[in-house]
Amino acid sequence: MKETTIPGAGENDEYGSRIVQDPGLRVREIAAVHGLGTPGLITEVAATAPLYGVSVIVPSFMGSDRIAECLDSLEAQDLDPKSFEVIVVMNGPDDGTIDVARRFSQRFPLGHLRLIKQSLASAGAARNFGLALARFSFVTMVDDDDRVGRRFLSSMLKVAGPGQVAIAPIIDVHPDGTWDRNNALNKKIFARAGKPFVFSSASDLIGFNACKLIPAAGVKDISYSESLRSGEDICFMAEVAVLNSFTAQVGSLDEEAAYFRVLRNDSISRKPLDFDFAVAQRLAVIEKLEECRSWDSGAKDSTLKTLVNAQANFLRRYLDLFPEERDRVVEAIDASAIKDFPWPRINDGYAKDLAISYCFSPFADTSAVIAAKTIAERSKIVDVISNDMSAVRKLDSNIETIAARFIDKMFVVDAPVSFAGWDQISEFVSRGIAVADRQDALNGGYETMYSRVLWAGSHFLGAMFKVRHPAVIWSAEFSDPLSFDSQGLPRAGDLKRDGLFEVLDRAVRSKGYSGPNSDNLFVWCEYISYVLADELIFTNENQLEYMLSKVDEPKLQNAIRSKAVVRVHPTPPARSYGVVPSEYSLSGSVVNIGYFGAFYENRGLFEVLTALMNAPLDIRRGLRLHVFTNKPEFVEKQALSMGLTGIVKTQSYRPYLEFLNLATRFDVLLVNDVERAGELAINPFLPSKYSDYKGSGVAIWGLVDGGSALSREPLRFKSGVGNGPEALVILGEIFRTYRRDRGN
Repeated sequence: MKETTIPGAGENDEYGSRIVQDPGLRVREIAAVHGLGTPGLITEVAATAPLYGVSVIVPSFMGSDRIAECLDSLEAQDLDPKSFEVIVVMNGPDDGTIDVARRFSQRFPLGHLRLIKQSLASAGAARNFGLALARFSFVTMVDDDDRVGRRFLSSMLKVAGPGQVAIAPIIDVHPDGTWDRNNALNKKIFARAGKPFVFSSASDLIGFNACKLIPAAGVKDISYSESLRSGEDICFMAEVAVLNSFTAQVGSLDEEAAYFRVLRNDSISRKPLDFDFAVAQRLAVIEKLEECRSWDSGAKDSTLKTLVNAQANFLRRYLDLFPEERDRVVEAIDASAIKDFPWPRINDGYAKDLAISYCFSPFADTSAVIAAKTIAERSKIVDVISNDMSAVRKLDSNIETIAARFIDKMFVVDAPVSFAGWDQISEFVSRGIAVADRQDALNGGYETMYSRVLWAGSHFLGAMFKVRHPAVIWSAEFSDPLSFDSQGLPRAGDLKRDGLFEVLDRAVRSKGYSGPNSDNLFVWCEYISYVLADELIFTNENQLEYMLSKVDEPKLQNAIRSKAVVRVHPTPPARSYGVVPSEYSLSGSVVNIGYFGAFYENRGLFEVLTALMNAPLDIRRGLRLHVFTNKPEFVEKQALSMGLTGIVKTQSYRPYLEFLNLATRFDVLLVNDVERAGELAINPFLPSKYSDYKGSGVAIWGLVDGGSALSREPLRFKSGVGNGPEALVILGEIFRTYRRDRGN
């Protein structure tokens, strides 16, 4: 293709106007503007420091009927004409826009109106070209159908700085010519006037191009998507916000400093809600926004999630119009690469099932994770009732991705947190039942209910709801034995014979049972669940038999067996293993064994450390044990005392989804049984980490207690818990296996 000078451009205009259709000519044009001459191939444009002022970029697609008013308003700016330039990038077929625009060439100072024509019909590509040509220290975008007040540029330039974005008011102009100064966006801009604020916190101002003056240095490595058919402005501004630590400040609130946004009938905000625009294009935007996520649960991630939610609202509105399209919409989401779609946006009103988990996402807790995995496995859209755990648990919002696909509404009860305090549990039940009753009435009645413990509040609330709504099918899960701990000793926790107790006691007696002769709240939690629940879930046969052995009534034992279901902890959905990539370094020249777990009195790795200490030199050199635990300093001291420094690498826990991803990268994953105390005739525990390991695709080595549930699982490697000699044999087997597999 050839390069053509646009008619009307001055012969001596070094910064003239050109039609640029060939990519090679485009590169040379950018180089010439920035003083780089005309080299044959340019891969980076880096020339003299930018001029102080503003580059205004105006993309135009067939804008002959509207661009004149836009250029009029820019030519009328009160800012020194030498302190700004206007770059008009016409893209797609020419409908006469060139002729309209060239009439303004003589009204701007020489070289300060740049008219560029490229054949590619892409607003993103046009803006990228404009950004590449920009010579001034700040940039702003103006659409060809909009206009600006005469002090638009000067007012923003007064408050802009190298690390600060300037914001102008935005006035909507309706098709009939009337102005709307009180539009939703302008109200938010006015509310932020007066002092600087963090730009990335202003999601309501990020999601569009208009009325912002941005430091050019902050956009030099950022480009508009040229593949998105809409929403490229949202993605661009989101990147600007999260990749820079900009503050922002609103300039003058006067109308003469405002951006006038003309609302056309064919504008994005007025597009018909067909499947392509409201679903397909919105999902593409969400995918692009997710590329900016750091997955650290930080403020910038929160802003991105807010922008994603706004896009998901289009899908919600589409389903409101076409509810019969739900399956098609869900299939489109599933087929996308989106990791964290805000499913509650499109699940609203679909829940016919209730889930109660005293501790639930986004709180980082094993119980919360298992409940989320169970909801995902059950594949029923649910409302969730949980408690506010912020006093005792950290936040990890990424956990929400596990079960989000099946969640409608999440209700967080604000009750004091307690594991064994009856007053606090009673308050949770009192507040939780009010929420559950109200929502049950609103949605026409829940069909099923699921609750799980160790946190006993879940089953007490479940029991109360069952008493008040006997038709609901209640599934009560016991993650571990509740009334006895991991050493086989009774858990301490006294209940009070108050109003809550009286309701539950009467419910038990109405079923023909007298109740336990105990004031222990954990004993009562098990008992009311045994009597009132329709399904009782245990993680393994040993757990079921152990808990049955603590029940004295044959009638109740028979009832428990009749509705008992043994189900191991669910494995996370396959997609969960790729949500948060881990950057933890693993050497490819050794066999890497990973252990993720807490150290307790009856659970540790002493036998493995002993085996490593006694292993032959080649095995010690060829293996690395990576321990992620609650007590890394303790393990590090053990390793040091045993001469295993460099062989055993210790560190703190990783966030759950990073752990899942990291687990897929090891050669072997190590899991261990609880080592039984004398009070435990059988081992009723199955480590929850095992279910996570199963989905990793990595070989598993189990340190097993004879007869335990873990000992019966199909483990690739197996040795006795506490047995150092057997662990040494397994280390040799692992070493030889992986050395052979790798051919060295």
